[in-house]
Amino acid sequence: MLEFEIFNRTRRSVSQKIFFVPLKNAEKILSQNKKIKSQRKYRFELTFVGDAQMTRLNEEYHHKKRPTDVISLSYFEPKMKDSFIGEIFICLPYALRQAKQIGQTLQAELKFLFIHGLLHLFGYDHKRPQEEKQMLSLTYRILQRD
Repeated sequence: MLEFEIFNRTRRSVSQKIFFVPLKNAEKILSQNKKIKSQRKYRFELTFVGDAQMTRLNEEYHHKKRPTDVISLSYFEPKMKDSFIGEIFICLPYALRQAKQIGQTLQAELKFLFIHGLLHLFGYDHKRPQEEKQMLSLTYRILQRD
C-alpha cells in the first residue's frame, strides 16, 4: 500500500531499513481510515535536508525564516487517480539536535518525524488541541509506544 523513495541532501547517511516497521504499522492503522483505500498503492518521497534548505522550505511554505524538524507537502485527495501523495522533508541536523535535547536516539527521532510527516500527507493535522491529541495518539500507536 505505501511505497517511498529516499533522497539524502546531507553528508550523514540514513538507513532506509529503520522505516520499514513503522511503515508496515502505518499501513495497518491507516487502512482503517475510510478515506484511505487499503488495496491502493500510495507513493511518496522522503528527503533529508540541512538547515539552510529547510529554512528556505519553511520560509516558502510557512513564512518562517528558520529551520524546522519536518515539513510535509501533501497532494493527497481521497478520489485522486495519481498514486503520488506528497513529499516529506526532514532536517537531519535539526532532528539530531532535537533528539539530544529530549534524550532519545537519532533513529527514534527520525521514525517519529517520518510518521508525523506521513500522517500530514494523509490530511492529519494538529492545529487544534483535539487534532493534536488524535495525531499524537496515532503516531504512538504506529510506533508502538505508550
